[in-house]
Formats: sequence, C-alpha cells, structure tokens
Amino acid sequence: MPQPSDERPERISDAEHAVMEVLWDRGTLSAAQVCEAVCEAREWSLATVKTLLSRLVQKQAVATRPDGRRFLYSPVIARSDYVGGESRRLVDRLFGGRAASLVAHLAQSEALTENDLDEIEALLKELKQ
Repeated sequence: MPQPSDERPERISDAEHAVMEVLWDRGTLSAAQVCEAVCEAREWSLATVKTLLSRLVQKQAVATRPDGRRFLYSPVIARSDYVGGESRRLVDRLFGGRAASLVAHLAQSEALTENDLDEIEALLKELKQ
C-alpha cells in the first residue's frame, strides 16, 4: 500500500499520470496489463508504456519487482499525496500561494456551477467548526 511521504516526488508528466491512474485504480500490474488499459485509447505501444514505467521508477513514484520473466509495477506514492502536491504547486505557481485567489478566479471565469458553489460553502462551514 502506498505510504505518505514528506518528500515531493519529481514532477510527473501527463502521459506518466495516465499510467499512474491505472496503477492507482488497479494495483500491481505488468507492463502488458497497463498497456491493455491505456494503449488503444492513447494510441500507444507496449514500448511506450515500458518507457513511461521506467521513468516513473526513476522518479520513485513506482516500484518494480520481478515476477518470472516479467516485471510487476505498483505505485509508491498515494493518489491523495500526489493530488495534494500538485494542488499546492498550482496554487503556489499561479496564485501566489493563495487558494482563495484560485477560487475567486474560478468564480469570475464562471467555471463553477451552482452545485460547486454549494459544495464549497458546505466545506467551508465544516472547516470552520
């Protein structure tokens, strides 16, 4: 099971993120199994998936272990830890570290629905308690 980490992993590309999503959803898999999940939709080959998995291993986001003549891959970082780190990077980079500025931007650009606003309001009430 992925363990929380105090260290931020190296930035994961969009393509690598697609591979991580498969591993987070399905657990430990071979490269061929990952390819079954993403190759057709993304027009990737097995070689592409193996390259992405290799990069994720180098970035210490994925662990690998031999299983007969193949290798199995599993996530080292939890999805929630990754999302938290990426969210913080976004707020830091684009909004000077202020989450309120992000919410204000989304509201002004009409990217938030009434339902989104209700959920944010409920969350804020819960956090203030």
